[in-house]
Amino acid sequence: MKRLYALLVILIVLYIGINAAAGNLPFTDTQAVSQDNDAGGVSAGQGDFPKLENFTDKKINDSAVSYNNSNKNMTIELKTIDNGKDIASMGNSGGYSSNQTVNQNGVTAYFFYNEGVESYSADIFFNKNNQNYMISGSNITYSDSDYFINHCKSIIDAISGGQDSKGITRW
Repeated sequence: MKRLYALLVILIVLYIGINAAAGNLPFTDTQAVSQDNDAGGVSAGQGDFPKLENFTDKKINDSAVSYNNSNKNMTIELKTIDNGKDIASMGNSGGYSSNQTVNQNGVTAYFFYNEGVESYSADIFFNKNNQNYMISGSNITYSDSDYFINHCKSIIDAISGGQDSKGITRW
């Protein structure tokens, strides 16, 4: 019986090793980005951005893309903004109720929030590849906060070439 248990353990370790090597075991929360290689992406300004799982994307203009998830009643807008602006001070004029600064894989992202009783709105400013970007979301319920933040992380990571996300959480 001990030999059967030993064989079972060896098979489990082998299974995990093979799947981990093939990239079939997600060890990070970046699964928000579509794994479909034929899915293509969306272009805005100088960047190409992935399709997000459970979201439909729409190019608004040459510098803006909108992602919509009708099941969660959530829209995320991504746009390039003027490179002459100091993104660290962008929240000074927005009347935001709170903010935080996060290092997302070497990219400094400035999160600004307008908090309400049931939901909040967020503007996220960052610079990647010498281009300023803004991600916006409004009427985000607090229960969907991690869902929103994880998709924003996926967008930032996709611009940087698909690096792994580090844990950002709002609540």
